[in-house]
Amino acid sequence: MSEPGLESPYAWRLAVVSMLAIAVGVGGLYLPVVAMAPMAAEFGNQRQIPSLAYTLAYIGTGFGGIAMGWLADRLGPRWPVMLAGLMIALGCALASRSGALGLLASYTLLVGLLGHSGTFAPLANNITGWFERRRGTALAIVAVGNALGGFAWPQVYRFLLPAWGWRQTLLAYGLFAGALLLAAGLYVRPPPGGRLGRHAPREDFHRLPFRSPFVMGLLGAAGLGCCTPMAMPLVHMVAFCGDLGLPAARGSEAVSLILLVAVASAFLGGRVIDRIGPLPTVLIGSSIQAFAVIGFMTWVDDLASLWLFSAIMGVPFIVTVQGYALILRDFYGPHLAGWRLGYIMLFTLCGMALGSWLAGVIFDLTLRYQGAFLAGLAFNVLNLAAVGLLYWRWQRVK
Repeated sequence: MSEPGLESPYAWRLAVVSMLAIAVGVGGLYLPVVAMAPMAAEFGNQRQIPSLAYTLAYIGTGFGGIAMGWLADRLGPRWPVMLAGLMIALGCALASRSGALGLLASYTLLVGLLGHSGTFAPLANNITGWFERRRGTALAIVAVGNALGGFAWPQVYRFLLPAWGWRQTLLAYGLFAGALLLAAGLYVRPPPGGRLGRHAPREDFHRLPFRSPFVMGLLGAAGLGCCTPMAMPLVHMVAFCGDLGLPAARGSEAVSLILLVAVASAFLGGRVIDRIGPLPTVLIGSSIQAFAVIGFMTWVDDLASLWLFSAIMGVPFIVTVQGYALILRDFYGPHLAGWRLGYIMLFTLCGMALGSWLAGVIFDLTLRYQGAFLAGLAFNVLNLAAVGLLYWRWQRVK
């Protein structure tokens, strides 16, 4: 039987399987958010315990993505995905039977560092090798996995928690995720012509707009700059609605709107990337986000304006992240090292964590969110400057 080729039916099926694997792998991160009250009740009514579990899992995912990208370069993308399944299942099983310290350790090391990190970076980097003409569209399919998981799993947990409690729900999720990720890993193959380990082809450094360390530094700054303002309205939406005199349910609806628009825009963004390239697409997406942040800071004062700017905020939510993967491929060639995407994802995840925390700190100091949005706009300008500099130089050297 012949091996499947570029843009083959298998390649498109692989994109869908990768998307589902990412959506399943991210599910454990959302249980402490949905089950915060009952979890805190078991830990002395300290909401900081489930909140910290969520934060530490994200940090672990960021650092683990670098290692998982490196592992995929040497053994293939199948093994990080299967390892993720085993670690998520083990981490959820241990966390469901542990006290506070065991919960935090399991979420940091097993669910985050060795679990969720084995899905996005290896699978997103792998899918770019299976496509040439429709690479942006294929990556869009993979990239929406995080948003779909973020939308679907909280609904599942709200249904299960009243009957099962958070411990049984977490155990059930871990078993389900472990089985599905093991099956998905068996389906995943490296792209045609790809070699692994020390026989893998080397990256191409001849087309870089600057020296490699400076390029990676700029992309890290861009990732931090785009995701810090992105987190501010997303995480604080319900509280922000309360300040506007709107019911909390409207805030939840606004978050859902951001995610739904993000999924739709990812596919449109993929087509745009295929036509004009990833760097100008990221610049457009970052400009749209800056406009949305300005809107939240100055114009949002009722339900109509809230929904309008929430929809605008959703447009670049996934597009910018999928753009970074393709920027790396343009810069380093088809044999891009997987750890580089993990490195960028570390900065994006740190940006999400920083934006959530910074908005809370500024609100506590000023009792308003306008200052937080202004700080977010400054980070957005950092993103525009970093990506703009890369684009200017890239146009001169390519």
